[in-house]
Amino acid sequence: MQRENKREVIRRLKSVEGHVRGIVKMMEEEDVTYAEVVQQTNAVFSAVRRINALLLKDFIEERALSDGASEEAVREMLKAVDRVAR
Repeated sequence: MQRENKREVIRRLKSVEGHVRGIVKMMEEEDVTYAEVVQQTNAVFSAVRRINALLLKDFIEERALSDGASEEAVREMLKAVDRVAR
């Protein structure tokens, strides 16, 4: 994994961890609506999806280029990941 991407993944995972702790606190307070919890868990889900996209893009760049894929092919694969990760 590229060093800069590894740092970014770790940063994002720590952010997700903090967000999940916030959700736990919300639930412990018992004065929270289902809609609020769902909104927050959906935000975590989206953040994890973006982390997965970053990991997959890093893998594609690293592996495809080392296996001799053209830069054009790599760009197309990365575009596909972006479309799926939205």
